Amino acid sequence: MSQKTNYNFNQPNKLDRKALFLVLATSLWTVVRASWPILAIMFVRKGEKSWYLLAGIAVITFFTFLRKLVDFFYFSYEVVHNELIIKKGWLSKSTTVVSLDKIHEVNLNQKFVHKLVGLYLISIDTAGSSKTEIEINGVDYKKALAFKEVITNYESTEVSTIHDFDTDESSEEATKNQANTISNTIKIGLPSLIKIGLTRNYFQTLGLMFAFSFQIIDQLQDLFYIDNNTTVYDDIFDASYEQYIGFVGVLMILALIVLIVLFNLGRTLLTYYNYQINFKKQNITASYGLTDSHIVSVKSSKVQMFLFQQNYFQRLMNLFEVKIKQVASTEDNKNKKGLIIPGANFFELNALFHVIFSKNLLDNQQFFKPNKRVLLLKVLWLCLPVFIAMGVLYATDSLYYSWVVVLAFFAIYLLMYLGYKNEKLMYHDDFIVLKKGVWDIATIYLPIYKIQKVSISQSYFQEKNQIGSLNLHTAGGTVTLFYYDFTLLQQMANEILYKIEKNKHSWM
Repeated sequence: MSQKTNYNFNQPNKLDRKALFLVLATSLWTVVRASWPILAIMFVRKGEKSWYLLAGIAVITFFTFLRKLVDFFYFSYEVVHNELIIKKGWLSKSTTVVSLDKIHEVNLNQKFVHKLVGLYLISIDTAGSSKTEIEINGVDYKKALAFKEVITNYESTEVSTIHDFDTDESSEEATKNQANTISNTIKIGLPSLIKIGLTRNYFQTLGLMFAFSFQIIDQLQDLFYIDNNTTVYDDIFDASYEQYIGFVGVLMILALIVLIVLFNLGRTLLTYYNYQINFKKQNITASYGLTDSHIVSVKSSKVQMFLFQQNYFQRLMNLFEVKIKQVASTEDNKNKKGLIIPGANFFELNALFHVIFSKNLLDNQQFFKPNKRVLLLKVLWLCLPVFIAMGVLYATDSLYYSWVVVLAFFAIYLLMYLGYKNEKLMYHDDFIVLKKGVWDIATIYLPIYKIQKVSISQSYFQEKNQIGSLNLHTAGGTVTLFYYDFTLLQQMANEILYKIEKNKHSWM
């Protein structure tokens, strides 16, 4: 394997000497995190025997630092014969060997403590585990970039056939013309980041704020008690209930909305500051971050799903949030979440899609919708808690609150109806495209050659109405089509299996 850098990775490479600071910081953090209850007791009681505890903590700190120091000096990494080899350990030695064509994602992370010494943490993910397999903690910037180039620019002979789609001459010529007009770099400036921060993740932020607020109130509620029976809240509500309770409620709602928007904006600016995407040799590399810097490199041949979403405000601003899912890129697995582009216009979105799949986004074609019975089933399930709530109100002589239950029923039904209305299925020669959502309308592009398993399910009641569900299993997650025409699902399943067997593409 040829090396085009000033660094020789064909022989064992050690961590940077400045990483000793990381070893010390990690050791101290490990000890403090494990012994903070003891330190808290010592600070409160200040007994005469506190120095025994301090001496014990000092001994533990010393041996922890010594162990991590041994790990530091006996750690090496090298690239030999298209394989990444990691060696570590002194008395108990271990060697990890990973083939370069199995690497799906490379992350260069620089947290605040890394910024102090100018080093990076390299995380390497493969398909072998749901966790990060390899971490190289303590590499300077230039060497980390060179190492990333070496392990990501490798392509096996199998990968070269992955994007061999059936195209005619005219579409191929159009693709070439568009490729010449696409810039190799996409940058998200500060004005675009502000637009993104003002228009995304409303419900997620609301949930986080509620959870955080309840924890704070639970911890501080004793401060607000005047005596055993009254609190400062009683005085506030007694003073404002008759004349100002409606006005206070409106102000609280407006304040909550403003707080959510500002929180979203701040989090977006901190996380995605100076966001930049580079295209090179079928690789997509994104760099971003203010307090914590990140460089994420993704091989286009390893992409399992391409997803983009847009809400009403983002549609007015021509903004899309893009998620590129890879192996084990699930919402529950934050360490392998793939690549997220917080904001891109339609031209940039099409450019990303073109780099990954060598095709343009599909135009609006004939689409299919799920059977209306799925909406009826959801309404029936919704009626169950409504009946229970009305029964409780009747039993407690509180039927004058029934308007709240009725209002909630119609609000939830409206959301269900919007979800049903927005769901659409398109079936193309190379892709299955599913569009769904209530507020954030998501469009999922699933390449047929990435599908590992196809299964059709049909209950007794569905069989009578000739409807069913189709499960499409990939290494990046499962896409399920609920309550579609059963004949259509059978046809899709047969064609998918036929194309997979015919083309013999690699799903990884």
